[in-house]
Amino acid sequence: MCPGCELDYRQQMKTQVSVTSAWFVAALLGGQTVSAADFRALDFGARCDTVTALETARGALPLEQQAPSGYRHAFRDRYLDRDVVVGYACYDGAFFRGAYIFEARDMKDASALYKRLKTRVIRDRGAPSYDFASAKHRRGMAAAGATLRETDTEVAFWSTGQSEAHLSVAEPSGSKGWRVSLSYTDLARAPPEPRVHASRANP
Repeated sequence: MCPGCELDYRQQMKTQVSVTSAWFVAALLGGQTVSAADFRALDFGARCDTVTALETARGALPLEQQAPSGYRHAFRDRYLDRDVVVGYACYDGAFFRGAYIFEARDMKDASALYKRLKTRVIRDRGAPSYDFASAKHRRGMAAAGATLRETDTEVAFWSTGQSEAHLSVAEPSGSKGWRVSLSYTDLARAPPEPRVHASRANP
């Protein structure tokens, strides 16, 4: 075999196997494509019982420990050249929220990642519907006598009325370090907010 031919052959076979696996999973799941428009492997409203096969076809690995609060399925993957936990939230078996949850080394790293993600979401969705870094928010907080730290301004929402993107930085808490989260929610399919009993709301 000529020099380099074996390497080329193996690469071609690897690519062919990956493509075949993706098409096989799609066919197995009734023709559903591996790449969806709403969030990675699923469209909003799709059945959540297909997500493990679809994420595995993308190369993600099921999360070993318990999924983050609020998410039924979680996986480990790479996104933006960083390790990330990918979460899927379901209601009545249907997908309504997906999230990227990153761990950051420190506040500086978390802030840099927040700015990078914010730039990407602005490119896709335009300016935030509400931005904690905006002059409006700062004036409101100043009027209330609040002193804002940098992390207090690292929260932004993008709402279209039908769906919402939410980006935020979380400070260390308990055993958890700095985190940056980006979630996408289908507002129409999200579970209803729990109602507070009148006797509790008005003691």
